[in-house]
Amino acid sequence: MIKTILYCFFYAILNVSGAAIIKLKLQGLVLEGFREWIGFLMSIPVIIAFILIFASALVMFKALSSAAFSFTIPIATGINFILTIIAGYYIFKDHINIISFLGFTLILGGIIILSLNSSYHVH
Repeated sequence: MIKTILYCFFYAILNVSGAAIIKLKLQGLVLEGFREWIGFLMSIPVIIAFILIFASALVMFKALSSAAFSFTIPIATGINFILTIIAGYYIFKDHINIISFLGFTLILGGIIILSLNSSYHVH
């Protein structure tokens, strides 16, 4: 079970890192024409981001092979969610107000409850 959680954590780090690179590269861009899209997709940071996201999928496959689906997916989703909020706050200066925090807490609480229920059935 600990190994699965570590895989999920590594998956989330790779996934959020790739998405953050793409978001950083998109800032200030308006991709209207085909040439602009190709230029964006062929830039080194975006290629690296896609490699990170692809690697995150491979790590997720490993996590899925190590524990039950109903345990792995909620754990991976929760960790990914937490890292996304952290990246949004620190890198992109997203604002977190009391309503956002309450929603964040309720979502995480639900994920934890689902994972606890699933962990009793992990073989």
